[in-house]
Amino acid sequence: MFNQVSWDKPLLWHLNLRSDELSLLERGITIAFFSGLTALCAQIAFVVPWTPVPYTFQTFAVLATGMYLRRNDAFASGCLYLLVGALGAPIFADGGFELVIDGTLIPSGGYLLAFPFASAIVAEGLDRSSKSESADFKSLLFCWTFAMIPVYIVGTLWLAEAYGVGLAQAFEWGVEPFLIWDFAKILVMALVTMKLFPYSSDDRSQYGN
Repeated sequence: MFNQVSWDKPLLWHLNLRSDELSLLERGITIAFFSGLTALCAQIAFVVPWTPVPYTFQTFAVLATGMYLRRNDAFASGCLYLLVGALGAPIFADGGFELVIDGTLIPSGGYLLAFPFASAIVAEGLDRSSKSESADFKSLLFCWTFAMIPVYIVGTLWLAEAYGVGLAQAFEWGVEPFLIWDFAKILVMALVTMKLFPYSSDDRSQYGN
């Protein structure tokens, strides 16, 4: 299993794990793995006085899912994470185990529901580069730039509804404090995918593949 994955060459994993040669079982395992990674990163959380939304490493895992899985698999991984959490597993931020309480989505639920879309947006840029065997900078830059937009929009809208506040207040709580936090993660990952990840046959040969 996973015989085509060059485990000793991490810079090739983004190609190996989105390969058409992966079986359905292998793809299912990668989908489950990145769902688990998101759950694990969600436990690295801390709360600050100026916002009801905790800082977590969830978005790191969400973006990493898009780096390594093809678009549909990345989206499926995010959906699996939501499904398992909705069924009562304590996999949300800081051990949270409810997505809906008394028939209402939890205040941070808007962010959670948008995570699969963020992963899929990132994956789209990587998919295009892999298919063209070159770093498609236009697609990569576009996807990395807009990866968090659905998270911010849906998250802010629902945060305002859940707390009965205006959009400006919801933005101040749920977006403004996280812009630098998220931008730093996006910048590092974008540089890795655009500058370090190989795509062409010539680039791959440098890593022994």
